[in-house]
Amino acid sequence: MSKVSPSILAANFMNLQQELDKIKRADYLHIDVMDGHFVPNITFGFPLIEALNKVETLPLDVHLMISDPSKYVDRFMDLGASIIAVHIEAEIHLHRLLERIKSREVKAFVALNPHTPVNSLESILPFLDGVLVMTVNPGFTGQKFIPLAAEKIRQLDTIRQKKGFEFEIAVDGGVNLNTAPTVVEYGADILVMGAAIFRSDFPEKVIEEVKGLKR
Repeated sequence: MSKVSPSILAANFMNLQQELDKIKRADYLHIDVMDGHFVPNITFGFPLIEALNKVETLPLDVHLMISDPSKYVDRFMDLGASIIAVHIEAEIHLHRLLERIKSREVKAFVALNPHTPVNSLESILPFLDGVLVMTVNPGFTGQKFIPLAAEKIRQLDTIRQKKGFEFEIAVDGGVNLNTAPTVVEYGADILVMGAAIFRSDFPEKVIEEVKGLKR
């Protein structure tokens, strides 16, 4: 079965508790942290994540779209993150940072922008818990799915099977009921979905349908 991580960026913040009640059957809660520098948008900081960790039972899947993530990653883990995804494009000492995350028993993921090739991860894949494949240019919710970027999922799955690695593959960007079967077929394990869930009339049904997808 596929795992679903609804992106709170697409939620209605005027009725946040009601929005969270709609996604209780999901596997994670995806939180996009943007700094206005690494990506052209500013979103959530520590107070929101601290509040969510107190009221939300879903594990927190924190995607750091920020420059110098090593300066802030410990604080996010202190606030209860279960997954931390950092961008390969944003971190110079990536292996060191991943080991730091894993030492806290938090899953360490590396995110790839649409233009970043899979082979950039060649030396780091044995140390990862997961790869987050971006199928839109990061920074805004509701963007159109980039099919060429999704091909990286297939590439990563081939490497995983060939070398016996156990990292998970997550996909983020333009994932909806139309594109979800494709990325699952390619090998995605975790589907990050924003507008397709929070702006649906029947978000619970969307989650159940996606969780039921199999290769």
